[in-house]
Amino acid sequence: MSLERLNELRQLEKEEPNDPFVLYAIGLELYKSDSFEAAEKQLLKIASVHTDYCPVFFKLGQWYAEDDREEDALIYFNKALLIAEKEKDKKAVNEIKEAIYMIED
Repeated sequence: MSLERLNELRQLEKEEPNDPFVLYAIGLELYKSDSFEAAEKQLLKIASVHTDYCPVFFKLGQWYAEDDREEDALIYFNKALLIAEKEKDKKAVNEIKEAIYMIED
């Protein structure tokens, strides 16, 4: 993790405290620093407020799948799938379905 990058994102957060992309980017930076618990907490916070922000649900699904928490992964992948389908985002729908298939296969 780049401390400089995290500081830049924290400054952006002060300017735009409800921007899901900025909050999401902070979570990704925390994850890069091997601070999974802080990253997870950050993304769960976003998911509770921005319930239609597909990337956060997909990323949580990926992280849980990597951690062999398949049940949790499927919950978040399925939520992401519903959002992507609602938004008619075919690329995201295909990526999410592939992730679900990899777990269920």
